[in-house]
Amino acid sequence: MNSPTLLESRPVALAPADAAKLQALSDWLVAQGLGTPDPIALHAGFCERVVELGIPLLRGLVAVRTLHPRVDAVSYTWHRAAAPSRQLLERSGTPEWLHSPFAYLLANQLEQWRRRLDDGAALEFEVLERLRAEGGTDYYARAIRFDIGPRTEPTGMISSWVTDRAGGFTDRDLAVLARLLPRYALVAKALLARQIATNVLDTYVGHDAGQRILAGEIKRGHLETVNAVIVYADLRDFTAVSDRTPNDKIAPMLDAYFEAMVAPVVANGGQVLKFMGDGCLMTFRLDVQPHAGVCTNALSAAAEMRNRARQLNAARRAAGEETMELDIALHLGDVLYGNVGAADRLDFTVVGPAVNEASRIELLCKRLGRNVLVSEAFARAATNCAHRLESVGRHELRGVREPQELFALRED
Repeated sequence: MNSPTLLESRPVALAPADAAKLQALSDWLVAQGLGTPDPIALHAGFCERVVELGIPLLRGLVAVRTLHPRVDAVSYTWHRAAAPSRQLLERSGTPEWLHSPFAYLLANQLEQWRRRLDDGAALEFEVLERLRAEGGTDYYARAIRFDIGPRTEPTGMISSWVTDRAGGFTDRDLAVLARLLPRYALVAKALLARQIATNVLDTYVGHDAGQRILAGEIKRGHLETVNAVIVYADLRDFTAVSDRTPNDKIAPMLDAYFEAMVAPVVANGGQVLKFMGDGCLMTFRLDVQPHAGVCTNALSAAAEMRNRARQLNAARRAAGEETMELDIALHLGDVLYGNVGAADRLDFTVVGPAVNEASRIELLCKRLGRNVLVSEAFARAATNCAHRLESVGRHELRGVREPQELFALRED
């Protein structure tokens, strides 16, 4: 591949009328930054206002690097002939990204790069060929670096702008963009900081709890009584298995089992509150739809968790690796949902007798030879899926006054 053509823009003085228009757009960006706008609407609004300044954009794209377990960056695209859109860029990177002007810009630590599309010359990147086919005449990319925090990976805003004007961008066009893009980047930085906080809280405490924390529910003892299905899952004999497993294989083993636990719960509308060693505490709120429907979703999640764990065990046995049974208990009752802990170190979780009873039920799975046990309270509410349950008798639960009738999930 030939080296991409670099066309440097010349500094140009803006007319007084342009200065007034730029100030108006700058004021609009400040107003957006002081609020919490939808990023897609923000980008579309910016591009439309740039067009009103006399720059005939065909397409405008911005991308920012974020902090997320699976996503490396997010991009927003405005196109004159299409609805504005968002794209998540996976951490592994796509071939399209790896062979793009953006990747070239970053790899060579360039701040800007411009490529004429109307000169008939061969183009270095496939995306430029597509833009030329759409009528694009000039392509301009700009990288603006900024920091979110001292320990985050380097980030910033990278953008590209395409016009279909005969002759491409004028010096005045590029001067306008050069003035506006740092202001846009400042707004993007504010939104990115909030998005990173949201991603981190979603990852570590769950979406609902994360939203409550961001909304200011961080006072110790701030608890709400919530009626919920409690799902308590635990790996049987983890201590013995971990003693026989090399240290470097324990975390990947746990991750695989936790994936089997978490994905079905999230897919069925539940949330994961915390991991506890080799166990997991999850809930399904009962105030979002009728109890029978929530119980059906929770039981479906439990069945899928059990099935995924069995499939994982089969694969691990075939590979000569250690396996563990996954035991799951489902209970229903009132829990206290909110902040518990020390003055400067809180945990947003659920507590109460119902949570304790769920953990006691889970302890009986091994003795009863079942992977999924549910309480009498859950069984009474689960009218839509009662046919999937069978009684396994009344049993003593440590710390509970009366024996409780328990039910097992029938084998499919």
